[in-house]
Amino acid sequence: MSAVLAAGSSLPELSPEAATQEFLSFLNRPMRLLVAVSGGSDSLGLLLSLKRAIDGHTYPHRHSLSAATIDHGLRPEAADEAEQIAILCGELGISHRIERWTGEKPTTGLSAAAREARYRLLAHAADTYDADAIVTGHTLDDQIETVAMRAGRSADAVLGLSGMAPATLYAGRLWILRPFLRTRRATIRSCLQAAGRTWIDDPSNDDSRYERVRTRRAVPTVDLAVIDASARQRTSLSAQAADWLKGHATAGPGMLVTVSLPASTEKAVSDHALGALVAVLGGRLHRPGANSLARLSLKLDEGSDFRLTLSGTLVLRRRDRLYLVRERRGLLPLSLLPAAIGVWDGRYTILNSSDDEVTITGGPASTIDRALPGSIRSALQGNAPQIADIHGISHQQGPLVTVAPRLSIYADFMPSFDQPLADAIATLIGAEPSPSCPI
Repeated sequence: MSAVLAAGSSLPELSPEAATQEFLSFLNRPMRLLVAVSGGSDSLGLLLSLKRAIDGHTYPHRHSLSAATIDHGLRPEAADEAEQIAILCGELGISHRIERWTGEKPTTGLSAAAREARYRLLAHAADTYDADAIVTGHTLDDQIETVAMRAGRSADAVLGLSGMAPATLYAGRLWILRPFLRTRRATIRSCLQAAGRTWIDDPSNDDSRYERVRTRRAVPTVDLAVIDASARQRTSLSAQAADWLKGHATAGPGMLVTVSLPASTEKAVSDHALGALVAVLGGRLHRPGANSLARLSLKLDEGSDFRLTLSGTLVLRRRDRLYLVRERRGLLPLSLLPAAIGVWDGRYTILNSSDDEVTITGGPASTIDRALPGSIRSALQGNAPQIADIHGISHQQGPLVTVAPRLSIYADFMPSFDQPLADAIATLIGAEPSPSCPI
């Protein structure tokens, strides 16, 4: 049977074959897919399922495969395991690369650093093969564990319960796709065993020092219908928040955003929009915490003027207008050598194409309307990027030194759930919109 019902759920699980066929049918354009293959059962099952499906079926678009294995350099056996995968890919006629994480490894935060390195190296492999997207073997088991870990931490239940998106944009340019989010690991392993295939078991998957392993051992139960409903609700909330911003927010100068507060609005929508906007304007990686967002929401409900700071963003209300802008404090300088690229204050990407080293510091916006409230004018006097060379000579933004607004909370990973809101904020502050999602 290609689909079975999960216990306590109205949403069917999918076999590897059914999930793969559904995935390939949903792709909206011809794709060259880079499969991330670790040698574990999930990624091996994905690679073989994709290979069989593309070779044996006709889909609306023609697709092709390449593959990459990341050797994190954390286990002596990893190099040999990567070579085994390379041999298998050669037998299957699939182009394959081994990417290695070299250099010293951090003594703390190793999991996060390894994840960052993994996707950076996968992106490099994708560029090498001119791939359109990266495909990973995350399963329903991974999804349930993710929801269990996030649900208790998220300021918004919908954000926590929606879990991993079927598509996530990496670094603003490359989609990561997850075809197996409704497929159980046990089902994948049964298919591999039936085909006489063996897989590699990474010992870190049994190391209780990792939160995911502890969560897995607790055997969390999450209704698939709840995950699906939360994902749909999150996508809808993002679209409504985007429309709310389009209807009520204007920008300038710089990253100042002014919101005309309507007489009535749906709280969940405006709170969602403002939470993301505050994080972007403050250059932060995450939305403000639950307590901070609740404080802002309460102030808005009171209806009177107020001033507060959230996640580095000054939020000021004057009658029916809300002003949001980066506060003037904590603006650290950034030095860039010739041909270097860097991020200043989380809010701007700077490319130095000049022949000189440059330093970016905070300074006045190009224009400051005297009709703005005083504290907003004061913030604008010191929060815009200013460029100077090693001689202290100021440079204007231009072909030699380019400055591009950046959506901090979406810059590394943007779930497809959040694309409408991310694109609305991008339009508002003059950043590039995200590329269209392929599913």
